[in-house]
Amino acid sequence: MMCDGKVAVVTGAAGKGMGRSIALTLAREGAKIVVNYRTSEESAGAIVKQIEGRGGEGMAVQGDVFEADGCKRLVDAAVAQFGQVDICVVGPGAGWHPDPVHQLEAASALDDIHSEVAPIYHLMPLVLPGMYERGWGRFIALGLSPPYACPSYAYSVGKAARAYALRLARDETWQHGVTMNVIGPGPVAEIATLDEAVQQCDHEAAWQKRSTASPQDIAEGVAFLCSEAGRFISGCELPYMFRG
Repeated sequence: MMCDGKVAVVTGAAGKGMGRSIALTLAREGAKIVVNYRTSEESAGAIVKQIEGRGGEGMAVQGDVFEADGCKRLVDAAVAQFGQVDICVVGPGAGWHPDPVHQLEAASALDDIHSEVAPIYHLMPLVLPGMYERGWGRFIALGLSPPYACPSYAYSVGKAARAYALRLARDETWQHGVTMNVIGPGPVAEIATLDEAVQQCDHEAAWQKRSTASPQDIAEGVAFLCSEAGRFISGCELPYMFRG
């Protein structure tokens, strides 16, 4: 297994999207999983139960990763339970404010930048020192593929800020065995049920029949970057293509 014995914090993992598939996939690869949620306690618990039922280890932790206190609570709980954090995946980001530039709502646009960058700024000082000490770590954020061209100017600027926040940290973290990467899928349709998400994770019929990239495709990219095969990849923005 590619992540055997590692501890992974996956933020925003309790919904029906990429976070859930990433949590399931890293667990499949042997990682101990911290399933972060903000409000979906029941869903987070179901994901942990699924992981544990398949022989893995997991825990659900409430925390708003847009706030410093929520990030600290999340990392403190992970370290208390599993001793360390080796992998940190940042999912939640900006809302959708499609105003054209000439009608820009400055407050909303600034909120988008905050939502994209705040989790990174809050989490890096909490997880990087331990990764540096052990000489191994993976910090991955979900973003957009360059050139960040989507209908929302403010959203695209926020995603660009997130990508550059990681890219500009690359040289320092690389000296300590920590890679910094962005997965750039753009909008990805949700997987309706936990059962179907598990089927895709196991590469069963739901995976074989997919017609375009799903949350599981993004999860496989995360698993690759966390593996030994991804050891020398840092500062990349891994793009995904979609079929209509």
